[in-house]
Amino acid sequence: MIEFQNTIEIERPAREVFDFLSRFENLPKWNYFVLEVKKTSEGPVGVGATYHQIRKTDEQLFQVTEFDPNHTLALKTIPPSSPELERRFTLLAEGDHTRVIDEWKLDTGRPALLERLFAGRVKSAVKENLGKLKQLLETGRVTLQDGRTVTL
Repeated sequence: MIEFQNTIEIERPAREVFDFLSRFENLPKWNYFVLEVKKTSEGPVGVGATYHQIRKTDEQLFQVTEFDPNHTLALKTIPPSSPELERRFTLLAEGDHTRVIDEWKLDTGRPALLERLFAGRVKSAVKENLGKLKQLLETGRVTLQDGRTVTL
């Protein structure tokens, strides 16, 4: 199991950051590896809502497991998706900006030694994507690692 966290400060109010993050369809706008996300359940976004995401190398289903507006947002992949992922965003309002803590628990199903070797690259890639989120929310425009330019 790979476990890590990254923290970033975004010069936007927590409400704006949470609203953007909780619309999971926005993931491809700041994470180059995610190509598309669609909600698969009825009703509003909240605990129990489910999504299907298409990534560059696979597809996953995930479910919202925590939803505390402007503070906490968590999800986990659901079967038959692989790898197993639990991800939790904690937002801390600090005046007119927000500290975002992004926690990961990732079980690739590979031997522990390989996971440990892989962990640094995953954490670094996640941190880079968080930088893209920051840039997009602060400036309204970002160029992703694959060359796509996104504007709000």
